[in-house]
Amino acid sequence: MRTKDVRVGESYRCEVPFALPWRRYRPETLGDSWWPLSWLRGRYFLLTVVDVDTAARTAQGLMMTGASTRVTVELTEDQAQEAGLPPGGGYLVSGILLDAEGEPVELPRVGTLTVPLRWLHPVDTPVSPSHHDASFREIR
Repeated sequence: MRTKDVRVGESYRCEVPFALPWRRYRPETLGDSWWPLSWLRGRYFLLTVVDVDTAARTAQGLMMTGASTRVTVELTEDQAQEAGLPPGGGYLVSGILLDAEGEPVELPRVGTLTVPLRWLHPVDTPVSPSHHDASFREIR
């Protein structure tokens, strides 16, 4: 897509090409997204744009990466004090989230990716026949 057509807050279908030439898609441009994108070659997924870098012609977005019953919560200083823990610990509580009946609750997991704008397509346009749905393949 063209830079002027991409809107923050909108969702787009991101089609990752089969080849990621080093000279074109450098890790300096894609940042930490380089590695996960290498696993998503030839696949498409839904990406919700949260920022657009017009100079680099990239978009940073959120991608659903699955669901999990595991949660981790950071305790505030007041909560740590009420639990009788020494102050300044930066405590985390980790475990499984259960509903009122004791059944596990699944929460979506979201990851961030930086992708070139040219990989983004409106959701209502046809998918390239060569690409496979990343969620169908359970790529996470």
